[in-house]
Amino acid sequence: MSAASIDSKWRQVEVSFKTMDPPVAEAVCRMAAEFYRLRNVSMLDLTKSSGYLHDPDSVTQESLEEAFRLHPELIDNWLMLSDDKRTRYGWCLLRPYRSHDHTDWVVVTPNGWKEHRFPDGFKACAFFVKQEVESYRANIGQ
Repeated sequence: MSAASIDSKWRQVEVSFKTMDPPVAEAVCRMAAEFYRLRNVSMLDLTKSSGYLHDPDSVTQESLEEAFRLHPELIDNWLMLSDDKRTRYGWCLLRPYRSHDHTDWVVVTPNGWKEHRFPDGFKACAFFVKQEVESYRANIGQ
């Protein structure tokens, strides 16, 4: 294969990465919104179509937090999903509440054994979503 051919193939790959829309972290953050918009697809199917299963370690809490900071309107969808699915066995993202002199965002572990407190909704939702998509991944068998 010639150097020109390799260069051409590399440009095609580079262009495809630049035109991927949306990035995986953003696609994961949009899953709850898509769940309510489409109304005929499961969160497991949305996890599969998000691209998350191809490289779950590359979707970090930090990348999810960044996507939520760019699209804060997506947090409400995850709050609603958490409210709708609340069971003894699942993670819960709680609506923020004021305690003492600050507002806490809380994510509760399955069975309510432990609370994780966060200073803002971006960090709380990123943590919650990472836990959720990991549980979906486990249910898919990946």
